Amino acid sequence: MKLAGADLNSLQIFFAVVEANGIANAQGPLNKDASTISRALSQLESRLGVRLCERGRQGFRLTPEGETVHQQALRLFTSLRGFEQTVEGLRGVASGQLRLGIIDNIITDPNCPLVPALRAFQSPPRDEVRLGLEVLAPEEMERQLLEKRLDLAISVFESRHDQLHYQPLYQETDNLYAAADHPIVGVPAGRRRDVLAKSRLVSRRFLHDQEMALLNLGERERITFTANLEAIAVLILSGGHLGFLPDHYAAPWVARGELVALDTERLRHASDLQVAMHPDSASRPVIQAFVEALLAAVRT
Repeated sequence: MKLAGADLNSLQIFFAVVEANGIANAQGPLNKDASTISRALSQLESRLGVRLCERGRQGFRLTPEGETVHQQALRLFTSLRGFEQTVEGLRGVASGQLRLGIIDNIITDPNCPLVPALRAFQSPPRDEVRLGLEVLAPEEMERQLLEKRLDLAISVFESRHDQLHYQPLYQETDNLYAAADHPIVGVPAGRRRDVLAKSRLVSRRFLHDQEMALLNLGERERITFTANLEAIAVLILSGGHLGFLPDHYAAPWVARGELVALDTERLRHASDLQVAMHPDSASRPVIQAFVEALLAAVRT
């Protein structure tokens, strides 16, 4: 069969449903109601002559044929995005789209170059570049970079992907924090190890190995994992958990006496913030210009 424009639209809807794991979850990202999405899936199945997914009260599940179509659609859309980016590069830095992914809660860091870089980048002659910005977990950023759904990503990347390029930007400092009324706060620093060993911890999954090595407590079962700093702060402030937070993020609660940094000499670590990109995107003028703006903001 030859793909028409309507087929591509239906494929995009199908792809979004798979990514969202169901029609209900895809309504927001697609800005379409369930009946419209379901109708598009049925039309695509009719055009392809195969059943793509089971959907209904039993939940959402891809058929084997649907799995194959999804993988081929991923390859197709990645190629199309690569084509679009190449053409945008030919048109020059003052045109096209720049899609950024960032880790959560970095703008409270005075060392973060994102805001000044955006301010400089959006001034003429680049004020016609369309900007998109999403807050994502590091592993999701890397996945979207590989699929060319993001152009750049700023985050802590502990495990670098060998198909991506990484550029160091700056560092943020994390400390172990406790709520002011946590039992460990009243224990002298030299005798806190036993309390620490019995305490519940919360950690960002992508920094787990680094943080556990710093605590030197071995394998732990009483750990809650999350990729979101706000969730970590809530659990620490509740008094039930200890956890690492960036100093710039914890500062307002420290100033109000609600959080206490523990053993700042020993339980402190630096996280490297980097900008990541796909090698195919590195030569695009719009990418080069924004990375230059980031690096210039870091230097100042």
